[in-house]
Amino acid sequence: MAYGGKLQSASDADRKSKSVSVHNQVPRRACAHPAERKRLESDPVKWLKHYLGATYTRPFETPHLQIIDDAMQAHRTGGRFVVAAERGIGKSATLWGIVLYLALSGQQHFPICVPWADKALKRAFRFWKMALCFNDTLGADYPEFCDPFRHAKGISQRVMTTTWQDTGKPTGAQLTVGEGIIVLPDQLGCLGGSTINGNVRGLNHPQEDGSVLRPTLVLLDDVQDRKTAKSTVQVDDTIGIIDGDIAGCGEAGWDLPMLMSGNCISPEDVMAHYITSREWKSLRVPCVMKWPDGWDDERSECRKMWAEWYDRFVANEAPVDFYRKNKAKMTAGMKLSAPAAFKAGNKLRDPLYGAMRVYHKMGREAFMAERQQDPQRQSSSMYRLEAETILSRVSGYARLTAPVGSALCCGVDINYVGLNWCVVAGDALSRSRKVVAHGIWPARGGLVPKGVTVDQACQIIRRGIGQFSHEVLAAMRITCGPGQRLLDAACFDISMGDWQEAIVAALHECRVPLKLWPLKAFGVRTYRSSKADLRAGKGWRITEWPRLGHVMVINSDLWREQMQRGFLVEPTEAGALSLYSPDEQQEHRILAQQVAGERLDEHVTTEKHEYYTWHRTPGLPNDRGDALVYACALTGVQGIGEEKQAATGRPQHRRSVRHVSV
Repeated sequence: MAYGGKLQSASDADRKSKSVSVHNQVPRRACAHPAERKRLESDPVKWLKHYLGATYTRPFETPHLQIIDDAMQAHRTGGRFVVAAERGIGKSATLWGIVLYLALSGQQHFPICVPWADKALKRAFRFWKMALCFNDTLGADYPEFCDPFRHAKGISQRVMTTTWQDTGKPTGAQLTVGEGIIVLPDQLGCLGGSTINGNVRGLNHPQEDGSVLRPTLVLLDDVQDRKTAKSTVQVDDTIGIIDGDIAGCGEAGWDLPMLMSGNCISPEDVMAHYITSREWKSLRVPCVMKWPDGWDDERSECRKMWAEWYDRFVANEAPVDFYRKNKAKMTAGMKLSAPAAFKAGNKLRDPLYGAMRVYHKMGREAFMAERQQDPQRQSSSMYRLEAETILSRVSGYARLTAPVGSALCCGVDINYVGLNWCVVAGDALSRSRKVVAHGIWPARGGLVPKGVTVDQACQIIRRGIGQFSHEVLAAMRITCGPGQRLLDAACFDISMGDWQEAIVAALHECRVPLKLWPLKAFGVRTYRSSKADLRAGKGWRITEWPRLGHVMVINSDLWREQMQRGFLVEPTEAGALSLYSPDEQQEHRILAQQVAGERLDEHVTTEKHEYYTWHRTPGLPNDRGDALVYACALTGVQGIGEEKQAATGRPQHRRSVRHVSV
């Protein structure tokens, strides 16, 4: 551009741009040792030792060699391989190295790492980033992969602006760890990643030529945390994600090789599922391959010596000297999977001593799970409720007797055997509940004979409810203080789909001096509020149901847990549930066995959902226990045990007010 007869000099921005452009040019280099590179690529063990020697400082032992061999077999066949091994032996680092080896040797164009935790994903990417950017040995023999990253010194922004010196074209390399992908130069491939709970489905890379690169191999590293391993629901969800989202993220029609590593935490966790799966080739690496001779016999000389050693260890009375003196008898026949793992940190430089020392310090249960990858099964119940505990919780009130001012409620469970019922008195003063009566009608059982049609069963149920309501409910008198009272309300389970209209019709026909509610019980996963709710409280709501009218709906999981926990506290405490005394008809044992026969294994609350997992004793009915749940829920509707009732109701019309400024 001319001004005053002279060309205007380039601006500072132009000069800076040109300087940056020159600075970002990457000269092309040839492989320094092509023959050696080709030779090493034929042996992954030697490749890892040569190019990543600073990572694998300890010798590769049997577990590491087995991991490498099985991983390569999964790569070649499109199969699946899972390894469970203790932390610290280097299983994750070994698999990270295998993924890098497959990518740089051109055998896998888009391997991805999918761990459970975001921190584990960052560690894998840091491993690959440091190798590409700062490993001199790797950079010398793989310049076409490493040079743009090395030239930019690992700075993400500079990697994207690098160009080849001979052509001036962009190298195409990218280092976007935040987005979960490392793009290799000249469309040579990618290294990707996402967490198991991330968006694995959308993990792909559109390339410069318009093609879309999808994952070609998956490394699942540490697929669970302790909370997940202890939760049946979360274990099932994780397995579903792996089998569905992750296994299906590859190219359609191609087998996607999958590698998995982790620790067994619980006998039925995610790792245990895949270790025992026929679809996966599995490798379980215990710390102790073989225990000392006589270890399984607590009376053996070996066990006695180790017990004496532990006493000396705790008391700090020369335990090492004792071990050296008796080593032959204490360790005869013992074998470790990775002895080198104990040499570095053990002052005695004896791997066998180091392993047994860790065993005694950790304890058997922790060692078997963490080091042996063989967690021992333990009771998973959130609380232990035995039938004898229930029978011991007596209120001091006789049958058909309750405190003054109690809400008297009856729950009824209906099925072929008859109507199991239970009456509970909700004491507003002590905020506790007391069972005042329970039984089955008809007393002989067998209300609906076998082989009858649905219509015949409905007629029998309809007549039976009317007769039961008059003979039992309307005739029952509860002594409360100086006088007697009738029941306040009763609720009848209408969950039997074929019978629900007949049950509701029978309740409408009954002319008894108490409120009769049809009841629907839903688990926590299907219990939902509705716009038709007239009233609602904790775990219950009164709603308008099409063709059925007003219905009482309860969260059966919540009320069953609250009912069971009521038997775990003393009868005088708030929230307690107790039985009348004495039990002349021995009816309490039937009720106690049914209540204790349903064990709460798990109660999980996540950000989105809530889960209950119940274990029911096979062959044991729970009809009387269900009736007790319904009765307790009905006392909640009557206002017992709730801080405040949430009255939703239908919105009321408010009178509009017009404000006029004067």
